[in-house]
Amino acid sequence: MENKIQSLQGKTAIVSGGSTELAGAVALALAQAGAQVCLSGKQPDLLELSAARIRSAGGECLVLVSELDTLEAAQEVFERTRDALGSLDILIIVSPFWGGGQIHEHNIKTWDLVMSANLREPFLLSRAVLPHFRQQKHGEIMAIGSDSALGIYQQDGAFGVALHALNTLMELIRVENSEYGVRTHILSPALALSDAFDMTGKPNLTTRDVSEWVLWLLTRPPHLRSNNPILI
Repeated sequence: MENKIQSLQGKTAIVSGGSTELAGAVALALAQAGAQVCLSGKQPDLLELSAARIRSAGGECLVLVSELDTLEAAQEVFERTRDALGSLDILIIVSPFWGGGQIHEHNIKTWDLVMSANLREPFLLSRAVLPHFRQQKHGEIMAIGSDSALGIYQQDGAFGVALHALNTLMELIRVENSEYGVRTHILSPALALSDAFDMTGKPNLTTRDVSEWVLWLLTRPPHLRSNNPILI
């Protein structure tokens, strides 16, 4: 069986949670690998900062500011990306922020915000792109969450619940769509930092490390791909 690495040249990807440093790093890595990228998020200044890095590196980047609070908003992100860049092959969902606390005293507003950002938005985006992926018989959906999805930790609160549910969402998508050529990936890194070393001089996991894992997952030969969560 052929073990040829899959190329991202000419592929088109949406990266949600685009206002975060991690999403920007992932989008830059995809662009450097030859993909066209749409960065979607809520903060225009941060989106444009990441987009400028991509363009200065010779990549192509579309910026779409969206609250992603309705199916119509998610469909607009999908349709504008497809229309502007010509296709859509990859959806990468970056969980944008943490919010926790002990359940008996958890802040309700924080709970709702975390659930919306880390679970509702991934559902809406997946819901928007899946008919297209099923019709074209291929597509990749990747959730970049946290190791909170793989264990039970005190004070994780809404974030821990949302990330466990996000893993389940990815598994449901895989089961329902694998026969249509749709693949899902779950990346569950520990805290990713921008600096290469912590205060003790030990190496940290960086956003670049996570980006390299993203590229590895997306370019492996199809028969070697796994939908199991990967913890780094």
